Order: sequence, then structure tokens, then C-alpha cells
Amino acid sequence: MQQTQVVTLGVDGVLAERLRELAQAKRFRLRETSQQSACANLLQTSPPSVLVLVLGRDLERELGLLEQVHASLPGTATIVIGEADNPVLAGLAWELGATFVLFPPTPVEWIGDLLSRMLPEVGP
Repeated sequence: MQQTQVVTLGVDGVLAERLRELAQAKRFRLRETSQQSACANLLQTSPPSVLVLVLGRDLERELGLLEQVHASLPGTATIVIGEADNPVLAGLAWELGATFVLFPPTPVEWIGDLLSRMLPEVGP
């Protein structure tokens, strides 16, 4: 049985540290990427996965990745994070297939609860 992995793109700082702590506590594989090609490759070669995608550095490419993952990897859950309150961009992320969208005023700290509910329990 393959271990569930969480692949991140554009996650850094406090959020990255929280995900590392959660990965250790919940015993899932965390694959942190900063390049879209590496992210897409990890998702294609090592499912089942959850993609955590932070929007804002290159919207066209990031939204294209979201759309591609939704179309070609329907078993991959996606959590899209926006750094500023932007209802239009959040709505677009939903339309492109995001499983969850976290934009202010929704606290990004909810990601731990979301992942805990999305990932299967791992034994000792």
C-alpha cells in the first residue's frame, strides 16, 4: 500500500513549518516543491496525493496546474491558499476544481484540520 503524500507548491515560512510538524505527527510524506514542473512530476508518479497550492507568484501557471490536476488526476485532492481576500480568485479556484479554498478571512491555520480529515489514519 502506497503512503499518502502531500505535495506543496509555493508554501513557505510558518505554514511550511506547520505542515512539517503535521507530517511528522500524522506520519504522511510531505514533498515540498518550488517549481511547477517538479510538483506536476511528483503528483503524476506518486499518487495518492494531496496538493497544497499557494496562489500569487504566477497566477496563470498556478491556475493552469490546478486545472491540469483536476482533469488528469481526479483522485488528487487540492487545497488552494490565497494570501489576500480575493473572492473572484477564490471563486475561480473552486471552478477549476479545488477541493478546498482558503482565502482570508478564513484562517490558513485550518489547513491542519483539513489535512487530518483528508488523509487516512496511519497506524503506529
